[in-house]
Amino acid sequence: MKKRLFLFMLSICFLFTSVGVFSACADNKTEGKIKIVTTIFPVYDWTLNILGENKDVTIKNLLNSSVDLHSYQPSVADIAAIATCDLFIYVGGESDNWVEDALRNATNNDMVVIKLLDVIDSALEEEEKDASL
Repeated sequence: MKKRLFLFMLSICFLFTSVGVFSACADNKTEGKIKIVTTIFPVYDWTLNILGENKDVTIKNLLNSSVDLHSYQPSVADIAAIATCDLFIYVGGESDNWVEDALRNATNNDMVVIKLLDVIDSALEEEEKDASL
């Protein structure tokens, strides 16, 4: 479990260390800031903690504490935030079936999308390979 968490955090840290790459993609509304959208609070919180006091980044979390993850449907404003963000991080799985439709409407062709279930699956595969050696 510790190795999976380490690999996940390592991949997130690697991504955020190259966050300057996205600055050319930002629009005028955010004054050159990189826009990150997350779906749930833990991911939002991790992102805030990894970035620290970075003033060149804005982070929006879609689901607040009163919304049930399993029945969530994005608003028009949520779809617009996803369509124009530079980085979108979501969990994946059955609860996020709506994400594929939202990503089809994306206007930022340079957007980076992280599906956390894919990251975890990759980490699990690596852990299984290491255990079999």
